[in-house]
Amino acid sequence: MEAPQETHGTQAPEVSPLGGAGAAAEPPRKPRTVALLNQKGGVGKTTSTVNLGAALARYGQRVLLVDLDPQSNLSLHFGVECAPEQRTVRDLLLDPECRVQDCVQRARPGLDFVPAVTELALVEGELAQLEGMQAVLRDKLREAWGDYDVVLLDCPPSLGVLSVNALTVADEVFVPMQAHYLPLRGLEKLLQTVHLVSQGLNPSIRVSGILLCMHDGSSSHARAVIGEIESQLAQFRGVDVPWSGAAVLDPAVRRNIKLAEAPSFGKTIFDYAPQCPGADDYRRLALGLIDRWGLPHGGFEGMEPAAPRRPRAAKSPKRPKSPAKAAAKSAPKPRRAAPAKGAASTKSHARAKAAASAARPKAKKVGRPARAAAARGPAARAAAKSAKRPAAARAPRAPARAVRRAARTGRSLRSGGLSL
Repeated sequence: MEAPQETHGTQAPEVSPLGGAGAAAEPPRKPRTVALLNQKGGVGKTTSTVNLGAALARYGQRVLLVDLDPQSNLSLHFGVECAPEQRTVRDLLLDPECRVQDCVQRARPGLDFVPAVTELALVEGELAQLEGMQAVLRDKLREAWGDYDVVLLDCPPSLGVLSVNALTVADEVFVPMQAHYLPLRGLEKLLQTVHLVSQGLNPSIRVSGILLCMHDGSSSHARAVIGEIESQLAQFRGVDVPWSGAAVLDPAVRRNIKLAEAPSFGKTIFDYAPQCPGADDYRRLALGLIDRWGLPHGGFEGMEPAAPRRPRAAKSPKRPKSPAKAAAKSAPKPRRAAPAKGAASTKSHARAKAAASAARPKAKKVGRPARAAAARGPAARAAAKSAKRPAAARAPRAPARAVRRAARTGRSLRSGGLSL
């Protein structure tokens, strides 16, 4: 018996040509399944999975998020720490009797998620012993095809068995990354892994978008990396490779601290800070994907419509002015007389005089005889100086060396020199 054909939500349902009660049952439509994958950690995979899924749900889509990361950051983003009795994605992969409906938890209306636990890191070794280990997740998710419109897979930062399971069931791959050099180098290895999966496990898989996270558009390095990505992808247009139709998704998610704060409150960005730039970027990104996939949608839930502008009230007509007021207003006003040319105000003149006096160096005060002597020359100055002192003071003084020598020898001093 043939397996049911995988059909997306955008295709029309098959109608039996016979019709009536004998018509074949319509197979469930496969939801649009997207794997957010990058082997480098800390590039925004979980943040993009949560907030992109929340935005799609607010546009009216039924969304399922699957946490495939052993760090279980997606579960923590919703404030959920699984109890031992809670079914998780580990049970979904290892327990043959576990169904998707047994593991699903409701985050908000229209948004469900399958949580993860730390023990998921040991699943790869246990899956390696199973036959068809790469398709376990695909077989389990087939049971929930009719319940959701979009399925987003949050992949671990590795290219192991868990990531291969996600690539086997996914229709397309989004690569969240920063516009930096190292993520650019890792993109080549990721594309090689997708190419290997497309050659056997999932021939229809496509890499459809590069999602720029924590983006800084003002950086010249970021612009150079984006240009390099676009030029490399342009070389594969028309080539039979999974990334032949890949493009950089618009808009890029800008760096915003609110996106980092929201998980600590167990909320999506639309519940925590709906007006921040990060919320606006994910909202526009979700709307662009819905239009590209051709999914029906309504308005964004929770977005307040812009308040209509109030019409301006009509101005009341002005009262006519009295003839006296009209004449006074129309009469020319007398002009103030200009000051006379060259005249300076008293205050400005005083300020200028004080400034000139402060800038002028102060002369040393001398007596009247000295000023008169300064005008007569050196000889007159010496005579005036002698005349000013008393006679006793005009006697010549002994040299200092002679005074010290007389003190040592006991000799007396005479006026004008030593006595021999």
